[in-house]
Amino acid sequence: MVAASLPPLPARAAFDDTGGDLPVVVLIHGVGLSRAMWSAQIAALRPHYRVIAVDMLGHGASPTPPADATLDDYAAHVAGLLDLAGVEKAVLIGFSMGALVARAFAFLYPDRLNALVLMNGVFEREPDVRANILARVAEVQAHGPGANMDAAIERWFSPSFRERNEPYLADLRQAFAANDPQGYETSYRLFATQDALGADRVAGIAVPVLVTTGEFDVGSTPAMSWALAQRIPGARLTIVPGARHMMPVEMPVETNAVLTDFLHSLQQEARAYGESE
Repeated sequence: MVAASLPPLPARAAFDDTGGDLPVVVLIHGVGLSRAMWSAQIAALRPHYRVIAVDMLGHGASPTPPADATLDDYAAHVAGLLDLAGVEKAVLIGFSMGALVARAFAFLYPDRLNALVLMNGVFEREPDVRANILARVAEVQAHGPGANMDAAIERWFSPSFRERNEPYLADLRQAFAANDPQGYETSYRLFATQDALGADRVAGIAVPVLVTTGEFDVGSTPAMSWALAQRIPGARLTIVPGARHMMPVEMPVETNAVLTDFLHSLQQEARAYGESE
């Protein structure tokens, strides 16, 4: 699949970079969000890793994708930001649509990948589920990026979180409504239709992989994560008890524990390999 012609990459504003010579971890957010969603993960990881949090195409400070953009374009954008940061290889952590972008990156740039985390991602939806999501895309097309946000918030967060965090949710609604309409619609349509991306190729991913989601994530279900992990040789599967879709925000301690455990295991394996040489 040929990537569409993209606008020139923006300046450094399209990503945050903690810098340094530590192992590099790249964070890719989901539809309608931005790199700001990762504040708790950046705080937990930065003592041990160089953390780069990117804005996907059509989000934050990144350029608007053409209407016919593909996931390959989104992956190429991430690769371009890594070039700007002077990074050759990294661990990619993709959340929700970011997990689809990370999968596309793994197929396009396998030599630039040290490991892969597919968090709260989607895989081979049932046709009726895909139809429901396409109906939401139509609502967005008709009414803008802020459409169907109340229903999304109910899916993404527990009732107790919603009760305790009204100011945060008000800011989230405002941020969604402020998204570029074309960029959001293009991204959401890809998220709605590309859940089977590389289903026949994921078995060829040759780096360590963690697949994780929340126990109560109704859109990126444990069954989807199990099915995806089964297709990838050696993949680790972790279901976070009690978590819904936005577990990096609602349950940062538990999410960070899953990430740091996986990343620490990579470093242990690398040290063991080095000692055996």
